[in-house]
Amino acid sequence: RIEMTRPIALSLVSHTNVGKTTLARTLLSRDVGEVRDAPHVTEFTDEHELLRAPGGQTLTLWDTPGFGDSVRLVRRLRQAGNPVGWFLSEVWDRWRDRPFWAGQQVLRHVRERSDLLLYLVNAAEAPAASGYVAAEMELLDWVGKPVLVLLNQLGPPRDAAAEAAERQAWAAQLARWPLVRAVLPLDAFARCWVQEAALWQAVQAALPAERQPAMAAVQAAWTRQRRQVFDAAMQALALSLATLARHREPLDETGAARGALRQIGTAI
Repeated sequence: RIEMTRPIALSLVSHTNVGKTTLARTLLSRDVGEVRDAPHVTEFTDEHELLRAPGGQTLTLWDTPGFGDSVRLVRRLRQAGNPVGWFLSEVWDRWRDRPFWAGQQVLRHVRERSDLLLYLVNAAEAPAASGYVAAEMELLDWVGKPVLVLLNQLGPPRDAAAEAAERQAWAAQLARWPLVRAVLPLDAFARCWVQEAALWQAVQAALPAERQPAMAAVQAAWTRQRRQVFDAAMQALALSLATLARHREPLDETGAARGALRQIGTAI
């Protein structure tokens, strides 16, 4: 019973300025945080309730600060005999190097509070060219939580074969880290229910067995909500079409009107 009601915590993590807060806004359908084309806009972890099922099961989403100097953070983590103690003791980084301190707090948070990590990457870059990804995968490996990699900024729609090849290229690049359970496309700017449904299915599959029933209840609630939105949209569209179909405009039966209509018909 406790596992059914304890919130499922997802954390959005990535390199700085990749689009985490934008994706959070898209998934939540409301404005949260601050979005600017600049690094380290998000400074603290923010929790938001994403979904709630009738039985009380909830899915929460944490928007976290972006990793900045990932390589230096990995180096410091390797040197620390007790990483958790290091995070607690390095308080002066908060004033001396705030972005570096924020990266430390992300690691502490996701290790202590998260069930699963959503790692967002910029798919406009080639997998091999994203040098920070390897360092950040090492950081997430230390966290020890399952990871779903989300491909953002895929560009205009292309044929299925090209998109599948891009996903496979990223999956191959990340294959050496067993913590990565799936690589999925997810546009941070444009809502796509198909992509979201695939995300929730992947979340459920990546969770421990005892957490999966709660996620199944949340996913069913999401499906019902989207069906309600779809049905309401179809009703509004049908009403608009019916109103147009009933609309009538009387025509002038004079010879001038018939001549004008004949000219239009000839032109067509």
